[in-house]
Amino acid sequence: MVSKALILAIAIRSCGLLLPQTYFQPDEFYQAYEPAFFQAFGSGFLTWEWRDLPGREGRGDWWSTAVVGGRLRGWLWPGVFYLVYRGLAAFGLEGTEWVVMAPRVIGVLVAALTDYFTYLLAVKVLGSGSASGAMLLSLTSLFNAHLLPRALSTSPETLLTTMALCFYPLPAPEDGSPRQPDAADAANSPGRPIDCGAADRIEGVQSCQPPKTNLVIAAFVAALSICIRPTMLVFWGYLHLETTIAAWRAGGAKAAATITVKTIVGGLSMLAVSTLVDWLFVHRLVFPVATFFHQNILLNIAASYGATGLAYHVTQSLPILLFPIWYWWGKGFTAALLPRSILPTSLAELDSPRPLATLARSITFALAVLSLSPHSEWRFVHPLLPQLLLFALPALHRTYQPTSMSAGAFTQKLRQYCRIPRKAFYIITLAPIVPYLYLNIFHGAAQVEVINSLRRGDFGQVTSVVALMPCHSTPWASHLGSIPGWFLTCEPPLAGRARETEEAKFYSSPVSYLNLEFPRPPSSHESSSRGFAGAPSHVLLFGDVLGATDSAGTSSRENVAQVLRRLGYNESARLWNGFDIAQDDSHRRGGVRVWTRDQIAKDKAHAHREEL
Repeated sequence: MVSKALILAIAIRSCGLLLPQTYFQPDEFYQAYEPAFFQAFGSGFLTWEWRDLPGREGRGDWWSTAVVGGRLRGWLWPGVFYLVYRGLAAFGLEGTEWVVMAPRVIGVLVAALTDYFTYLLAVKVLGSGSASGAMLLSLTSLFNAHLLPRALSTSPETLLTTMALCFYPLPAPEDGSPRQPDAADAANSPGRPIDCGAADRIEGVQSCQPPKTNLVIAAFVAALSICIRPTMLVFWGYLHLETTIAAWRAGGAKAAATITVKTIVGGLSMLAVSTLVDWLFVHRLVFPVATFFHQNILLNIAASYGATGLAYHVTQSLPILLFPIWYWWGKGFTAALLPRSILPTSLAELDSPRPLATLARSITFALAVLSLSPHSEWRFVHPLLPQLLLFALPALHRTYQPTSMSAGAFTQKLRQYCRIPRKAFYIITLAPIVPYLYLNIFHGAAQVEVINSLRRGDFGQVTSVVALMPCHSTPWASHLGSIPGWFLTCEPPLAGRARETEEAKFYSSPVSYLNLEFPRPPSSHESSSRGFAGAPSHVLLFGDVLGATDSAGTSSRENVAQVLRRLGYNESARLWNGFDIAQDDSHRRGGVRVWTRDQIAKDKAHAHREEL
């Protein structure tokens, strides 16, 4: 029987399909949809992570071919979308709107399952009395709502990390828990707040059951998340170490060895499956997890995408992930992490069972290690968010005052069910609404819609497309179809081969680029520019670049718009892309502009006059 909590999560997450698809980050397209579309239909663009990397010259050993010269990404996650595309092709739907909509359904399922396993994890860690509150925090989390339904590799990583924790042998909640107020306390001190989550746990109330502990399954699922994206290896490494030490103290070397053996069995089983899947797609032996660490740690390729400071996750990631529950999370996390003896009374009284304290230490260790990376992003710690949400619940439950379930409006009954105080409830549920609607209706919407419009022919007949934008600013073949074209690339300096990227070349001297390079496609676009000949029918740009000229010292005084007109193009459409001040890249300001060849513009105007 399907859980009501899961049905609720699917119903709420499905509402996002009614909103337009917006753009957040290139990886949601180029690490999932695009490689899957390329494998399914043979057209499109593969970024450098999906191509063979430069190996060590003159070396034919397995390390040189499978790791150094291997692939940075594995096919487990894109393989899901490959199956979706092949399924559409089997029913003849590859040329319909389903080619865009069907992959989004996968995102809805990933998001809903993450909500559901957050609900189960709360039962495991805090007791069933906290499950509904955890579901509320997960469903109203702005970061979850904005990112989980996207095809970013951090989305399945978040789901799988949470799922694995539900099977993992965390300490029993009652072991080492502080004494919580019971029914006698309520009778003797009627004004004293009662932690309902702890009370349910102590009295044995179980409205739902988490999955039974199974370390082999937990290790298998955790390894699956690591094979998709290895970031959480540090989290699992610390958690395994603490669990093994606790087993050694409780049951000796045999108990510790049993935990290690089960972890190895589950992890290696998943690694074998992942290797097989990669071999089926690549047709040779590759180890993407090892290549990931070789490129990002030994060769420090990640630094080419911009440096972040040591405090990045503390000053940026956590505040953004935990909006708007900072206050309650801060109290709960501090109470779980620090010894009770040094805490003030208000924090020492919070419910901090042993599994919550274990998660607090594991998260702290993971954040400390991940902060050492030269390049970080908010989404890199998204897999920790479901666990982080749980720390707010003890503080919320502590100030909750029960009322009669038979009285009051719907919101009062919902607060009663979730055990959230009135003011906190309205902050948690209302604060994310406006930013969510803006981010998922307007911000970056034009970057996706312009490609959909080209596929539908809304801007006239499309023979070829060129996007003179920051690299990967739009989806490509997964939304464009088989229309040939190319865009500016920004591949990192692999194997120490430093060179100027196509993107940097264009933005440093845009007029010279148009005069000397355009419309010749970059060499990296061999697959997506097949059939591309002569000038493209459509050119995509952001508005701010149209007035740009070459840097000082050049003889040309033309700007980009003037050069395009001289080459026979006219602007045919302007699409609003959200507020410029909210764009994280200054080159993505001014809205999306569509420029077409003169003949196409004339034909479109003629057709419009005939319609009138």
